[in-house]
Amino acid sequence: MFLAVAVWALIGCTGFVLAVAYGWLGPDAARGIEFCEQALDAFFRQPANTLSNLGFVFAGLAVAGDARRRRARSSRSGLGVGLATAYALIVVTLGPGSAAMHATQSELGGILDLSSMFLLSSFALAYAVARLTPRAAAYAVPAVFVLAVLAQEVAFLHGGRLPWVEHSGNAAFAATLLSALAIEARLARRASRTGEAGLDRRWLLAALGAMVLALGIWSLSKTGGPWCDPHSVVQGHAAWHLLCAAAAYGLYRVYAGRPQI
Repeated sequence: MFLAVAVWALIGCTGFVLAVAYGWLGPDAARGIEFCEQALDAFFRQPANTLSNLGFVFAGLAVAGDARRRRARSSRSGLGVGLATAYALIVVTLGPGSAAMHATQSELGGILDLSSMFLLSSFALAYAVARLTPRAAAYAVPAVFVLAVLAQEVAFLHGGRLPWVEHSGNAAFAATLLSALAIEARLARRASRTGEAGLDRRWLLAALGAMVLALGIWSLSKTGGPWCDPHSVVQGHAAWHLLCAAAAYGLYRVYAGRPQI
């Protein structure tokens, strides 16, 4: 599985660079200007916000590496090889997907950015639903995943601007993640009643802490915000990317520590 994820990372990053070099993503449409960094007349319009997305690529490779080690040691993993590979591929995809918007500020780049986020939130929801209904797990994961992705895409493409969250697509992403968390809370209560193996609280707190910190930085460092410095090489939105990558890896460790469905 690690080789598959590594090859996908190479294909994704190479395709992204070629797309930027040859203008395949379309002209600058000012997408992402709300994330502070001054657009440059350079290969990457927003260099810090673009390159920080490598964090997702490394996080996905780390997921694949940990899953490979667990398999070699015959250690139990809550995800299993197939789901661990799928999760690693999704996390890697977040890298070039998000970078596409910040590198070009194009309309297509903006679509790729949010669409890659929808893959992650949909996985979280599908995996939670599958464990809530274990008898239908084989069908629940793909069905819920596809439906969640489509629902978020519809909200994104047919929605509009919103206060604070910026866009209906971001609101749909947040709603999907919150739905997954609500199911996880129900699963945790069920585990406490039945004596089942519960969550790995250390990794859960680490993932949630990284996400909360990332959200705070995201809010304060937007264009016009108190932490926004458009000309700085240190960008708050870049920190958001890195912290979200860390949260994605932490979420995998939470999943991996559970009994396999």
